[in-house]
Amino acid sequence: MNFVVVGGGTGVSTLLRGLKYFKGIDLKAIITVTDEGGSSGVLRREYNIIPPGDIRNNLVALAKDEEILGKLFSYRFSNGFLSGHTVGNIILTALTKMLGSFTKAVEYISEVLAINGKVIPVSEDLVRLVAFYEDGTVAHGESEIMKVVKKKIIKISLDKETYISKEADCAIKNADVIILGPGSIYTSIIPNLLVNGFYESLNKSKAKVVYVSNLMTQPSESYNFTLSDHVTTIERYLKRKVDYIIVSYSNICESVLRRYLENGSVPVEVDMNDERIIIDDLIEMKDNDGRIRHNPLKLASLIIDLIR
Repeated sequence: MNFVVVGGGTGVSTLLRGLKYFKGIDLKAIITVTDEGGSSGVLRREYNIIPPGDIRNNLVALAKDEEILGKLFSYRFSNGFLSGHTVGNIILTALTKMLGSFTKAVEYISEVLAINGKVIPVSEDLVRLVAFYEDGTVAHGESEIMKVVKKKIIKISLDKETYISKEADCAIKNADVIILGPGSIYTSIIPNLLVNGFYESLNKSKAKVVYVSNLMTQPSESYNFTLSDHVTTIERYLKRKVDYIIVSYSNICESVLRRYLENGSVPVEVDMNDERIIIDDLIEMKDNDGRIRHNPLKLASLIIDLIR
């Protein structure tokens, strides 16, 4: 079966880490190109290339040898003139300049990492997000959007016309399953849906569409969002209903919840009674630092079982 995962960085890479172990699926990840933060933002500005960070995260997630090569590509320099940059971001930048194409650079790195699947930039165009808020505020670029907290976004768009890549177009048209997320609703998932040609490609696909809800709200883009808010927003930009909605019901310890609450983040409330919803315990703690994420194998197993 042809599986296509659509999103951005951390959330999608978590799911890919689980899906890559299942046989009998052709796995592709379509990744947004609007990142502006950290190393990616610097390389984007200085070298006029597609930001490599989200792409690198997902390449590493699919790497056959994630323990060695994956760690190497994710290694981040902590001092000197390379401070803040990762090895993978620098290599992707160099290859883009050498080969004249970011997509070709990604394909080359995919061979080096022997990835189990394919990572595809949704577009080859360099674009920025523009967010419009209920109070009339406008934020330009992902970095600025992340700084605006506890305000409701009423619309998000790209700053110029951009078109879906041939590889992404082909992947969507031939997909049996399209998975949206997990990931930030306005800066990871929806940016892909805004690209010209995405809707047309989806409209020609017979794929079932699965939406994986975030575990927690985000004060910069989904402040106080319930599950129905997430789903309604996704479907508005998708221009169709999703077929399945995956949610976690896990109990989170009070001390962890307090740390998230201090930053304006709470668990996504399930306020829908809908036959499309599948609820399971999908949470795991990361690195003992109070961060919560989806468990890769639990989430992947649930999706595989659902589709089969």
